[in-house]
Amino acid sequence: MTVSSFFIALCGLGWIIAYVEALRLGFRDKTYGIPFITLALNFTWEIYYTYQGYLEFGSHVSTYVNCVWVLIDVGILYTYFKYGHQEVRTSKTTFYVQAGALVLFCMIVQHLAFLQLGVIHGALYVGYLINFLMSFLFIRMYFRRPKLQGQSLWIAIPKCIGTFSTTILFGMIGSKTAGGVHEPILYIGLIIFATDLVYITLLMRRKKQLKLAKIQ
Repeated sequence: MTVSSFFIALCGLGWIIAYVEALRLGFRDKTYGIPFITLALNFTWEIYYTYQGYLEFGSHVSTYVNCVWVLIDVGILYTYFKYGHQEVRTSKTTFYVQAGALVLFCMIVQHLAFLQLGVIHGALYVGYLINFLMSFLFIRMYFRRPKLQGQSLWIAIPKCIGTFSTTILFGMIGSKTAGGVHEPILYIGLIIFATDLVYITLLMRRKKQLKLAKIQ
């Protein structure tokens, strides 16, 4: 296994753990574990770049990882469509139409980014911008929900580790496939890492508070 494959596999494993936990908590807590805007962007990114990546590179480790992500994301999307309407003030019909329209819009965004940046840079930079947004929306979710519904350290920590692994690869070590070192990825990745650490700290604090409240 090459250095590049190792970091990509580590990223893939981290996100798979986070996704599986989000899926599990979604059914347990009757909610969704990934903020929907980033869920829609992630889902369409995975479908689009799984297909484009296969056309470009064939059977590559990133293609297999993307396929697994897509399958798990289908389940997470199901939890959003099943339980998400409980957190909005619109009718179910409006909720479903808006959610479906957003998924379609996100697919168009992926296509436009691909046309402008190509398969490698499109996947890399769009993926990191989605990740950047997700980190902040996780903190927003934390403050919007009084307890830890749909939230867990098993989502936050693997996401943090998985993203940081590719930040090291693309932002510091460099990858031939990606065209060397990408300094913007390093800076974006460090912001994501810092934000994820804040979110992890908040989750740990709330877990402690809930545990103390239970004892009392």
